[in-house]
Amino acid sequence: MKILFFVGEFPKLSQTFILNQITGLIDAGHEVTILAKKSGGAKVHPDVLYYDLLDHVVYYGDSAQSNSRIRKGCAFVRAFCAHGISRVFNKNVQGQAPLRELLAMPNLVLLIRKLNQVDLTDHSVIMAHFGPNGLLAQKCIEMGLLRGKLFTAFHGYDMLRFVKQKGSAAYNDLFRSPSVILPISEHWRRRCIALGAEPSKTVVHHMGIDLLRFDCHPSQPAVQLFFVSAARLVEKKGLQYAIEAVAQLVKKGYSVRYAIAGDGPLKDKLQEQIERCKMTRHIQLVGWKTQDEWIKLMKDAQVVLAPSVTASDGDMEGIPVQLMEAMAMEKLVVATIHSGIPELIQDGENGYLVPERDAASLAQALEKAIKTPEKWKRITQNARRTIKESFNIQKLNTGLLQLFKNSLDEPRRNPK
Repeated sequence: MKILFFVGEFPKLSQTFILNQITGLIDAGHEVTILAKKSGGAKVHPDVLYYDLLDHVVYYGDSAQSNSRIRKGCAFVRAFCAHGISRVFNKNVQGQAPLRELLAMPNLVLLIRKLNQVDLTDHSVIMAHFGPNGLLAQKCIEMGLLRGKLFTAFHGYDMLRFVKQKGSAAYNDLFRSPSVILPISEHWRRRCIALGAEPSKTVVHHMGIDLLRFDCHPSQPAVQLFFVSAARLVEKKGLQYAIEAVAQLVKKGYSVRYAIAGDGPLKDKLQEQIERCKMTRHIQLVGWKTQDEWIKLMKDAQVVLAPSVTASDGDMEGIPVQLMEAMAMEKLVVATIHSGIPELIQDGENGYLVPERDAASLAQALEKAIKTPEKWKRITQNARRTIKESFNIQKLNTGLLQLFKNSLDEPRRNPK
């Protein structure tokens, strides 16, 4: 089966869930091509090199050379001329993008120049990650620029910030198309349907992790407890509440160290909070970590914190991968009742949940965990079992391939 992954950036360190899908489908014997607007940066996951994935990427953006308006303007003129001034207005001509579409969706201009490098058939699969990429892929299919069956995964921001910018009708064209909609949680499925997605074509498909990469390192009591978080330093990660909660524990006499892995726009603000609370000996911002470095950090930790919140602009999480990784390693996890997290964690069974933006409740949950080490084994074993049964990338990829095959067979099973 030929499978095209339609993404914004590749490779991107923070999107291992996409990488896990790609490598899993390659391992299953399928031919994968990646269509991306730009590269995600110099640091790459080892699997990108192991699978020679850069040889399978078609970049359609100009970011590698320049993002100047002049270059984009020249690209528009080239695309316009290539399609013929008289024909570019005609939407019914196979493979021709009408002028109004080019003006409304500038990325189409860039795509037109590159799609001849993508070899697909009507029985190919197009897997778009994030709603805007699904919209763009659907427009290309409509215009005859791409062939195949489209599946669009919705993760979070695409149902919030994008809709806020574009309006509640933002995905009407995609939802009315034959595309299969794949929200990553039941929470986002309800949101898709509220915005107009057809329930029968909207299927929850969780993101997952490779369980084989995460050996068990069960949380063990220690004289000094070690807490960790991995997150981009932005509002929706709620790290200010974790810092406040840890400070409360230290002031009550608990010996605690807390490391926050990541970088982002709130770095200085969080560092100022740490210094203001006089917690520099206990709480450190340790910068970006590769997956191997993050795993090494987690090995010595008792607790992994994910205090996610709904940001002031409405931005939310999906289901944080760091929680899945921690649970696979049999670590105690403490998170918030936020987005799809309650679909992963059941309070008191395989982790702990507290309300958003509530440092006091977060500190209480941490203290409760500290005081009941006899419960750790049951909770952490339940946590790994949850990942094995419901968030295991091998099982998820098998299910995804079956979904692909069923959808491709549908026209033959139901001929008009």
